[in-house]
Amino acid sequence: MYRKIAFFLSVLILASCGSKQENSETEATSINPVNVVGVGKIVPQGGVIELAAPAAGIVMEINAKPGEKVSRGDLILTLYNSDEELALKEADSRIRTQEMSIESAKITIDQERIAYSDLTRQLNDAKELLSAGATTGENVRRLQSEFDQKTERLKILENDYNLKKSQLNEIRVQRASKANELDKTLFRAPLDGTLLDITPREGEAVSMHQQYGRLSPDKPLVVIVEIDELFADRLDIGQTCYINLHGDSELAATGKINRISPDLKKKSLFSDSGTDLEDRRIREIEVSLDEINKTLFIESKVECRVQLN
Repeated sequence: MYRKIAFFLSVLILASCGSKQENSETEATSINPVNVVGVGKIVPQGGVIELAAPAAGIVMEINAKPGEKVSRGDLILTLYNSDEELALKEADSRIRTQEMSIESAKITIDQERIAYSDLTRQLNDAKELLSAGATTGENVRRLQSEFDQKTERLKILENDYNLKKSQLNEIRVQRASKANELDKTLFRAPLDGTLLDITPREGEAVSMHQQYGRLSPDKPLVVIVEIDELFADRLDIGQTCYINLHGDSELAATGKINRISPDLKKKSLFSDSGTDLEDRRIREIEVSLDEINKTLFIESKVECRVQLN
């Protein structure tokens, strides 16, 4: 009898515990968080620029150091360019020679035009005299022959003059091409900013389009943050964010969301391996900073707490 009573009491206790566990799980799943934390990094607005080599060659000189401020057009790195400089000097010499030849041809044409004008006057006068019987037809025919020859010579000189000018234009185009080749050996800053690093050293080879350095443009700092896909639909422009450095609980900055990616992406920030099998997706946001309480360095790892609506 006592055994039966004990059995029924045990069943009731177990049922009661199961009911409490289900209620607890229901309450847990119905929790609606007001904040979500994502991992991010500090970058200039628009991101860090990876500098690509416009030409291949051997590094002759490093003209700027990492950490230096540079302006658009400032020289960062120089390749050996003796061949390009020689070709440019040769083109300049050819241009000067061609310009002198053109000037000489112009003087010759001007002289021929004076003679042509005088011969035209003589021929017209002879024709008038012939009609009045004051000269012979032979004289008119001689002047006419000289006039025809002078006309042909003037045409040849003018064609030669135009040809020389056309050749000068071709040399100038070639010179511009040589100057462009020389300029490619001078790696310059594409915009104002801070040079973060330079990869090659003097004497090392650089391939065309190879990344040779990184530049942080002079733009406001922002935070690029990855938020787990579980909260992707709860993000909104203008939501307040609280930023602290990774591992530091003290508030480093505050800001607001100013951009939200339209799609879900793979985790990318501070990824250690391309073979990571984690299949969770994230939604990327950009946070503009309203107030900065601590010094923030570019590409510092931070934690960003987003205040959800």
